[in-house]
Amino acid sequence: MVSLTLNPATIIVTVINVLIMFVILKKILFEKVSSFMDARTNGIESKLKEASDDRAKAKELKLKFESQMKNADIEGKKIVEEYKVKASKLSDEMLEEAKKEAALIRERARIDAEREMDKAKDEIRKQIIALSMLAAAKSVGGQLDEKKHHDLINDFINKVGV
Repeated sequence: MVSLTLNPATIIVTVINVLIMFVILKKILFEKVSSFMDARTNGIESKLKEASDDRAKAKELKLKFESQMKNADIEGKKIVEEYKVKASKLSDEMLEEAKKEAALIRERARIDAEREMDKAKDEIRKQIIALSMLAAAKSVGGQLDEKKHHDLINDFINKVGV
């Protein structure tokens, strides 16, 4: 059997050694480990805060983007409506212009037809005068002078209504 005797000097030396070791380790290791752990904790906390800030910014940007998309959609619809109105006005203006041109063309055609009618009347009048003079000359046998002849022809034309 082994007897265990505790020597008070050994106990004191051991306690002193443990205290010295504790102080040395505290100075060397605990401060370094503690500062490393604090730095690590601060780094993680800053990364978490940064991630939280980034998430908040992303959410804000998303809301802003959605708002801009809605505004762009509304603006796009507004632009389309404006162009529809402009196209309608342009179409109406073009139609009105075409109607004016058609009326102008019809008026020109009417005026040309009246001119042609007047030309035809003049031509018929000339032919009637020539035929009347020929007929009068044959029937009267040359007894009419030219003035009487023209008066008879004009009288005939007025009666005929040419």
